[in-house]
Amino acid sequence: MKKIVYSFIIVACIATLSQATAQKFAVKAYGDIGLGKAMSLTTALPGMTHKSSTNAFGLDFGYTFWRQGSSSLEANIGVGYRMASATFDIPSMSFDYAAPASADEDGNPYQRYTTLTDVSQKVNLGYFNIPIYLQYQYRITKWLGVHADVGFGLGFKCTGSTGSTTGIANSYGVYQEYNQLVIKSDYINDFGETFLDEAAKGEADIKGFAASVMAGVGFEFYVADPVSIDLGIRYNAGLTDVLAGHYDISSGTPLNAETAPVTYTVAGGQQVKALSDYVTKSRLSPLSLHVGINIRF
Repeated sequence: MKKIVYSFIIVACIATLSQATAQKFAVKAYGDIGLGKAMSLTTALPGMTHKSSTNAFGLDFGYTFWRQGSSSLEANIGVGYRMASATFDIPSMSFDYAAPASADEDGNPYQRYTTLTDVSQKVNLGYFNIPIYLQYQYRITKWLGVHADVGFGLGFKCTGSTGSTTGIANSYGVYQEYNQLVIKSDYINDFGETFLDEAAKGEADIKGFAASVMAGVGFEFYVADPVSIDLGIRYNAGLTDVLAGHYDISSGTPLNAETAPVTYTVAGGQQVKALSDYVTKSRLSPLSLHVGINIRF
């Protein structure tokens, strides 16, 4: 009889200890689906527009360090990967600049006039993410909880590249030393109509670190202990630029052989700048649909 009583006491103690430590830890697998534009971008090149997108996935680890009634506070840290892209478009743009002798097969300087049509260029980015945040949760019912998240994210560049460039350039030259001679023929200096997908392109200068402040709200559905489904909205406000712009051209500033988006030299042929070089602000600030599966123990 004593053995039965002792066994019952031991089992009760273990159950009590398990109950006391239950639900303190969490493992959360998630995916973030970008809604709308992913980047807050401003550009210095007149007429250039942009659009951007992002998605992310990862695994967070949580620890509940305070619980009072239906309320709890949880500290979280995680690892993840964010994919993002920005597309820059120039529907139509005309410009001219003083082309040096290196831009002419006969070594004569001239004024080069160019009209761009339907230009599009894409930049791809990939970041290793470390989110760190606090989560407050209120348990409404046995199967439903509502939570608010606040914290920050650290991103470290893994990949970055300039994608394909498409569009048309139509150029001609005006030679002042030959009494304003105009040459439009395509047999010299890539004059006439050319396709930019055949031109050399510059590589986007992508910064190696990105930081953001994160805030979010959501619902946690406890479908079957210890598994729950998380559904919510998150916003990451970027604190740092992710693209390094090199040409801060103010309105009305004349372009030259260094700053024009499309240039030509005899040695290098036609060249398209990385259009991200004309960005003056590039904060990765996505609004995302957050979907996750949590295991609490």
